[in-house]
Amino acid sequence: MTATRSSSGKETEPASRVASFSRSLASVRLGIVVLGLIAATSIVGSVIKQGGTEEEYLSLYSEKAYHFVKLFGLDDTYHSPWFYFLLALFALNLIACTVRRIRGLGGKGAKAAPDVKALVAAGSGFTTTRTPGEVSRRLAASSYRKKQLSETTALYEKGSFSRYGVVVIHASVLVVLLGGLIGLAAGDRGFIALRVGETAEAAVSRARARAPVPLGFTVRCKDFNVTFYPGGQPKEYASDIEILDGTGKVVKAGRIKVNEPLSYNGVRLYQSSYGTSNSYTFRVDGKEVVLAEQEVVKAGRTPFMVVRYAPQVHDFGPGVMVAYMDGEEPKTLWFLKDVERMRTRVIGGSRISLEGIAGGYYTGLEMSRDPGVPVVLAGFGLMLAGLYINFFTFHRRIYVMSDDAGGIHVAGMASRNREGFLEEMDRLSKDLA
Repeated sequence: MTATRSSSGKETEPASRVASFSRSLASVRLGIVVLGLIAATSIVGSVIKQGGTEEEYLSLYSEKAYHFVKLFGLDDTYHSPWFYFLLALFALNLIACTVRRIRGLGGKGAKAAPDVKALVAAGSGFTTTRTPGEVSRRLAASSYRKKQLSETTALYEKGSFSRYGVVVIHASVLVVLLGGLIGLAAGDRGFIALRVGETAEAAVSRARARAPVPLGFTVRCKDFNVTFYPGGQPKEYASDIEILDGTGKVVKAGRIKVNEPLSYNGVRLYQSSYGTSNSYTFRVDGKEVVLAEQEVVKAGRTPFMVVRYAPQVHDFGPGVMVAYMDGEEPKTLWFLKDVERMRTRVIGGSRISLEGIAGGYYTGLEMSRDPGVPVVLAGFGLMLAGLYINFFTFHRRIYVMSDDAGGIHVAGMASRNREGFLEEMDRLSKDLA
């Protein structure tokens, strides 16, 4: 957009507004404010439970507080529109700052040569009787690049790329933000509960109202171990996991501990929790069936499921309550393991016996798939390169000017490390002496 100027040379009002908006967008103050808001949002997302049910929130907060959480999307902070807005605003601020910085660098290169004799008098140079060609060859041997500014003055530069260190750092932050957005938009998180010997091909999604997340492979719990402190609190728990491909072949195996995940094909499995659950062995019309709680058995003529377990039923020992449908009417029956006449029942014409009750641990695994991780890693690599450029390299400019009397004046300046640059100028003076 071309700025329109009045006859007095001043910018017109529309152009002035655009320039003012551009300056505001590129201001450091705006960047600090937005970055602070993003940090505050991250704290809120860590304090408030994410992805919980309505019952969970109402058990933690009052009804008014829950409505406030829902209104502003604080139950899913990192996917809320205003969080994306903050990220976009920070990215625009960073881009505007970067463009402004690049324009400033271009302006520096266009400036005229300084007063070389004044620099020599200030101690930043020297005068030599050598020819300009000899000085040029000596500087070229030190990797200085020549740029002729006038008939009498030449500029020799080295490390000019160091001026772009900040630009590279800004670009790296943008790449990290891009990787984070890719992870938020296309990443998956889920939960898997497995008993020893069980397998799973999908995880229960952490996002509400979403279908199970397919893993792309099969995960099997080979073993699970937990150790306790003398007081009964868990000391360590770990899962021995096997990864199977589509043919059932084990392609990877490993032990998952807390803070020691297992990665395969872009999916990371973390040790999240553990618990205990019972399994029940029934004999249905002579056929043995093993089921878990809330699992429906269709081995007999009438499907049934275990809906309740009690370690003691009226002092008759452990028992389970089984639910089934008698026509259109739901019914329940108790099976008592230690009472012979109540261990076997007939449901819908099928003879069903409770053979055993076994308890065991299950492992809780957190599943994470984040396609933005490679982009984030690339951003951190770019950031390291920018930090190296910014702090370990510096821009040096040496001006060589010849006067009418035949003298050659050599003087220069550096963006940082002035002491090191003066030592370099001293060595150059001795070489040309």
